[in-house]
Amino acid sequence: MVNPYYVDWDVDRFAEMAKVSTPKSDGPLANTNQLPKYFSAAMIGKISVPATIVDRQGKILTIYLPNILSSSRVEYVNSATKGLRTLLLETITSSTQQSWRSQGFVVPEGGGEFGAGRVTVSPAYFMQRHERLEDPMVTSASYKSVEVQEWLAALSATESFWNAITAVSAPDLFEAGTLAITCIIEELQGSDRTSPPICDWPSIFSGLEIIANRTTLSHRDSGGAPSLFDLLISLGSGHEAKLTLADVGAELDYYPGTMVFISGKVLQHSIGPWGPGERLVIAHFMRDKIHSRCGVSRPPFPTQAYFLQMVGQQDSYLL
Repeated sequence: MVNPYYVDWDVDRFAEMAKVSTPKSDGPLANTNQLPKYFSAAMIGKISVPATIVDRQGKILTIYLPNILSSSRVEYVNSATKGLRTLLLETITSSTQQSWRSQGFVVPEGGGEFGAGRVTVSPAYFMQRHERLEDPMVTSASYKSVEVQEWLAALSATESFWNAITAVSAPDLFEAGTLAITCIIEELQGSDRTSPPICDWPSIFSGLEIIANRTTLSHRDSGGAPSLFDLLISLGSGHEAKLTLADVGAELDYYPGTMVFISGKVLQHSIGPWGPGERLVIAHFMRDKIHSRCGVSRPPFPTQAYFLQMVGQQDSYLL
């Protein structure tokens, strides 16, 4: 990545002040208007080619990889994910008390290829308010469904490919994820809490969320840590979605075939209306409390110097 965009602040200090709060449809997140008083505003603008977003210390906040997936791979994953259409549609409710994450769905006329909705799959998580040392890790109910198991089996080779890209792009993140998944398998394998076996889990991320045809309010993620990047895989067909990063004034083309590593705990991110077509994303994430239970340290941020060293341009790197 020799196309960096710099922000003139330190990510660690920014993360200390950036609050995770409930997104609003009619205004910014809590304390968003206060941040410019302490951190220089960034207005990066539109990005449509491979790039990184980097803080003043050279720490990477976002790795943007547009069109990295071939059209045949996108079509393959799309086809496999059509098998989750019914499960996705079943997650949409009409309750006025629903979480913001269960809002913003746009069901295509006739239901479309993917329907709409979100399904979260995880080999291990803590039930809400059950995160003490004595509380067990549990496997998501969705993991046990036949449809999800068929989907995971179909994506096994593709997830290995995404794991490999993670290993190159963020090696410390890859190592942390691998250690945590190994721990999860050792703790839960063979117990009556998981069936089918979690040894078949294909990702180094401890959770996957499949999201179909949803606009997403600007938000920061609550379950991770600043350096536990999310990996977002944009799929679907015929859409012209944009990924907006409000904290740095950036708008990324988010067409099918795009991969984005992002510090979702630090940077607000959102998706507005995408025009024609159907939007599908597979969001990969790591839960900080699961890593803590497994004794896995938070990884350092990847650095721009690391990328430049890989391509032999380290001597030209100036902060």
